[in-house]
Amino acid sequence: MIERKIVHILSHNVVMTKLSTGKNSIAFGKGIGFQRKPGMPVNEADIKQEFLLQTSAVLEHYEHILNAVDFKIIGVVEEVIAFAQGHLEGDFSETIHSALVDHINLAIERTKRGLFIRNPFMFEIQHLYRDEYRVAEHAIDYLNEQLDVELPPDEIAFLAMHFHGARRSEKGGHAVSEIKIISKVLEEGKKIGIRFDESLSTILFIGHVKGLIDRVKAGKTLNNSLLVQIREEYEDAYEQAIMLAGAIADGLKKPVPAEEIGFLTMHLERLVQRQNFVI
Repeated sequence: MIERKIVHILSHNVVMTKLSTGKNSIAFGKGIGFQRKPGMPVNEADIKQEFLLQTSAVLEHYEHILNAVDFKIIGVVEEVIAFAQGHLEGDFSETIHSALVDHINLAIERTKRGLFIRNPFMFEIQHLYRDEYRVAEHAIDYLNEQLDVELPPDEIAFLAMHFHGARRSEKGGHAVSEIKIISKVLEEGKKIGIRFDESLSTILFIGHVKGLIDRVKAGKTLNNSLLVQIREEYEDAYEQAIMLAGAIADGLKKPVPAEEIGFLTMHLERLVQRQNFVI
């Protein structure tokens, strides 16, 4: 049976422990840190969630955070991570602990100084990562309440990106690159008169573009037996799709196959038709 001893008490509900296996963990449980002291044992039955800090590099980063950030902030952020993990599918990467604490700590410092960083991709993030965004909304409310701050709405999108990256265990740059490409597609679309809003049509269109980007990156193309017919019947939409595919190709440094341009044409046509339909 694995035994645990408290190393740091981060809040009434969060402690950092040392396992008998030699590993460290962040353990969550109602009252798990209340009236406890470092060195005291942790009852496994009291643990609701636990994250292992597997690598020495991750542990080193977290120890740095412990020495640099107020424990109250660390504890509340860890509660946010536990909440997010409980509401999103897939295990989080262990790197989210130091990364998110560091991000929130800096965000709080900026807010207190009246400095705000705008997130230029809020619209795209809100529609691409809807589950993460929804959880991030609750997380920001909780952070503001528990830490007596007023983090700006842009932080919702930043948190959603942290959650998304942790779920996929990918480097944040990959997701940011994807968002930038989608943002460019929407920007080019607006230039040629396409409207993007909060409608289901826009959500479905953005979802298709994301899938298209993933397929092109992976070198996988869907067969499109209707390509010739699509080009002939939706000539204007096809020309628009070529322009948008160009933005995708520039971002990926890879050409977009004609078959994918055909599918993009259909989604564009459907988007425009639904927007023009008036009951």
